[in-house]
Amino acid sequence: MHLARHQVPALLLFSLVSNLLLLASTVYMLQIYDRVLSSGSIDTLFWLTLAVVGAIAVYGMLEHARRMMLGHISQWLDDQLSVPVIERAMDARLAGSSLEAGLKDVADLRGFIAGDGILTFLDAPWTPVFLAFMWLLHPALGVVGLAGAVLLFCAALANDFLTRRKSQEAAAGLRRSQTAVGQFIDGAETLRSLGMSEPALRRWEENQQSLMDIQTRLLRRTTVIGSLSRSLRLALQVAVLGLGAYLVLRRELTPGSMIAASILLSRALAPIERSIGAWRGLVSARTARRNLTKLFADTRSMQTVGVTLPRPQGRLKLENLHYCAPGTSQALVNAISFGVEPGQTCGVIGQSGSGKTTLCRLIVGALRPSLGHVRLDGAEVCNWPSDELGMHLGYLPQQVELFPGTIGENIARLRDVDSDAVIAAAQLAGIHDMILRLPNGYRTEVGPHGARISRGQRQRIALARALFGDPQLIVLDEPNTGLDGEGEVALFNVLQQLKERGRTVILVSHQTNLLRTADHVVFLHDGSVSMFGTRDEVLGALGGPPRRIPVPAALREKLVANAATKLNAAE
Repeated sequence: MHLARHQVPALLLFSLVSNLLLLASTVYMLQIYDRVLSSGSIDTLFWLTLAVVGAIAVYGMLEHARRMMLGHISQWLDDQLSVPVIERAMDARLAGSSLEAGLKDVADLRGFIAGDGILTFLDAPWTPVFLAFMWLLHPALGVVGLAGAVLLFCAALANDFLTRRKSQEAAAGLRRSQTAVGQFIDGAETLRSLGMSEPALRRWEENQQSLMDIQTRLLRRTTVIGSLSRSLRLALQVAVLGLGAYLVLRRELTPGSMIAASILLSRALAPIERSIGAWRGLVSARTARRNLTKLFADTRSMQTVGVTLPRPQGRLKLENLHYCAPGTSQALVNAISFGVEPGQTCGVIGQSGSGKTTLCRLIVGALRPSLGHVRLDGAEVCNWPSDELGMHLGYLPQQVELFPGTIGENIARLRDVDSDAVIAAAQLAGIHDMILRLPNGYRTEVGPHGARISRGQRQRIALARALFGDPQLIVLDEPNTGLDGEGEVALFNVLQQLKERGRTVILVSHQTNLLRTADHVVFLHDGSVSMFGTRDEVLGALGGPPRRIPVPAALREKLVANAATKLNAAE
């Protein structure tokens, strides 16, 4: 923002000079009526005209300079804010914040600065200059001009008072409505298949109609106030002309001064009148600035500066780890402590809602612990710069997301594609041949609106992405979701190869047959570690009498039969 602040003095100076130059036409009219017409001097007319034309030329250059400066400031703001806003919004989303700031706020701020609205508010402070000049012509004219300016200013304040709160509510509602439209389009398959499109669109239309009703009422109020303001301005001009004519008849004013006073009143009141129409843009820009300020203030603590750390060996340690849902005291993860040595595989099991996915997000640094520590080779994961940590980390989330781009770009984590590294990751994941069978191979477009590929294919592509760059720590959250028999065999081969390479693996699964490579197993219940030990100890306890930590009786009854069956099948 320093560049924008540094331009403010120049903008104010240009605004002052350009508004003073607007007096040139007034002085010209005054001299024409009071000197040229009475003296009949052609030379005076010529030089007066030449001087006014020069003043108008300078005025035009200053106006161009002002608009260019504002255009550069708006472009600079867009360049400086867009990427940081996306980063802060991502941080806020991961932290569970309900902040509404986004690129729409940057666009509103940029549009206001680059538009005519801000020029109106830059010109408004110089209204007293025109009123003072009217006062110099005659105090009575100055009183009329001042009264008109006060009335129009009160109309602008009334417009702000009557529309500010509703405008902010409507803007927030429209932002949510636009987000809903994007979700409906992305979820078109579900909506169509389940017959939900009609009720979903009907609900959206009802909400949109209520927002349009609010905006219509706001527009009506602004239009009424604007119409009254224009009528008042015209009436004031008539009043000034009438008063001026009266003063001319009383020989207290010259005809030129009467015409000049009318022009001055128009110049003085124009910014105030225009501000009523520009008020909506000001409200939007003010709301955008408040949202962005709050976004940067609330996410400032998330931004950490770290030093470049060496490649980790993969030693993972969790110390008294707690995590509460944002805005609540409900603990999703409670007092978890265990460690995994480099090259070991640790399985994580438990019922749905036991905290497995939350634990994975904490391990990879997507969430910040409410209390406790997640350490990778002794370094706090959440304080490790994310771009550097990502080079040493592989993560397959439960909900797979592929981003706009090609398969190769997605596997390469949207970086410049290193063909050898991409193919190596695909071969390790066992999908190289599958990708080659696609029409465009590694150049096949994926993402929300790319080529239609199956859920299992997406899962395996995301697995290859997690393996890209041969990371030292790999976290797999339900990696067999949507996989067929061939995919599960390929996944098990991946787990074996990772173990042979000495990689540390955190594996979340409901199926115990995937745990054949696990050295240790963590059993979670209600966000806490109910059992931690070797694979045979934990699975044996679930299938028979508890050997290590007593399993709650009700939970044990639900798991014994299923766990024993799967364990026997795995053997």
